[in-house]
Order: sequence, then C-alpha cells, then structure tokens
Amino acid sequence: MAMRNMGRLLIPARLRGRLRAAQLRLFGEHARYRGKTNAEIFDAIYSEGMWGKGSEGEGTSGSGSHTDALTDTYVTAVGAFLGRIGKPTTLVDLGCGDFSVGSRIAPFAERYIACDVSSVILARNRERWRFPNVEFRLVDLSTDALPPAQVAFVRQVLQHLSNTDIARFVARLEAERPFDFLVVTEHLPKTSDFVPNLDKDSGANIRLYRNSGVVLHEAPFGLTALEREILCEGDELVYGIPGVIRTIAYRLK
Repeated sequence: MAMRNMGRLLIPARLRGRLRAAQLRLFGEHARYRGKTNAEIFDAIYSEGMWGKGSEGEGTSGSGSHTDALTDTYVTAVGAFLGRIGKPTTLVDLGCGDFSVGSRIAPFAERYIACDVSSVILARNRERWRFPNVEFRLVDLSTDALPPAQVAFVRQVLQHLSNTDIARFVARLEAERPFDFLVVTEHLPKTSDFVPNLDKDSGANIRLYRNSGVVLHEAPFGLTALEREILCEGDELVYGIPGVIRTIAYRLK
C-alpha cells in the first residue's frame, strides 16, 4: 500500500489521468460496453460490484454514496434547501442507485419517486427499503418520460453518461420543464482550468481522468435556468486525481 501511494505522489495527477484514459481505450469500458443499452451497462455494473461491494458482497453505488463526510454534508444542505422552498409534495430521484442517500432524503417529501435504469438495483431496493411514501420506478433519463415533480435530484449520474445521453435529457428539460428545481451533483476536477463536458462512452468511469466533468449550464448542453446556486461540495480522489463533488440547484421555473 505504501509503495502504491508513493507511486501516486511521484506521478503528476494529469499524467495519471492520461495513463488512465489510454488504459480505458485499450482495455476498458469503451470496448466492453460498446453496443449495449444503458440498462445492460448499469445492470452489469451493479451485478459485478464495479463501484464497490457491501457487507454481503452486493454491488453498491460507490464511495460517493457511502462516505459519511460527503453524504452527511449533502443531506444537510438538501434539507436546508428544501426547507427554504417549502416542503415539496413530490420529489424525483433520477438515478437512485442503492438508495443509501435517497433513503435519507425521502422523509422530506410526501411522495418520493426513486428511478433507476438498472432493474438489478431496483429489485434489491424494493426488498430492502420499505417507505410508505416511496415508489421505485424503472426509468432511463436519456430516453424515458420524466415523472413531474417540484424537485428532481440527479446525483453523480450524468458523469457516467455520454454527451448524447445527457443532451437528450437536457433537451426534454428545456422543452417540458417537468420540475421547478433540478439539483445536480457531479464529480469535477479540483482545478480552475478543467474543460467541461468532454465526451465519453456511457459506463462505470467518469470524465475526471480527462480533466473534465459535467456542467449542465456550459456548452454543449447550455441548460437555461432562472437561478442557480451551489448547495455544497466536498473533496474526493478518483484514480489518485484530486476532485470535488459539487451540488448545484437550478431553478427551472
């Protein structure tokens, strides 16, 4: 472990990112997931535990959903935000994953619609989580109808999707405005000179290794919002590269 950490210190973060990018092109998700649907991709991720495994060996949503310093800050910030705008009737979680975070947000609303593209994780959630106000629903946010709500959450989901998938999602947001507020959480490089929204194939990895991350109000997506506000952020390393997990609330109408 000490030698591995020493190697990370000796190799600059950006070079580590380039090495990771080359590795992915040659051996990783770009080849593995080509031609597969998002449902097939994320079913495989959860079945194989590619983001991490729980105490019983089941696949989880990864460290971003299971690191107390990150999730406690997020839940506190979201609770304060919802308190400011008034208790919503309906909240929608687009990409609920293993529901470890959503289970802490659900009590803030009368109705909570927890959506995911993976039937594998949804089946597990239905067995584990029993809330009278929660409905689990199979939804691909890039192609399927979006359940209307006062507030929708997309927490560390878009970072795993291609620009084509994200653009379809944003196009429907612009055309339909199904939510009053959209709360987006993304893992971004911890630098001021990163390039937002470089493309990638949909899959387990994120854009951090390319010194990029998803920012919906930047090109090519250009999400228009009446207001936007950073609710919280916290540091997290991926591939040994410094990053920040940032949550932005967009007021859409």
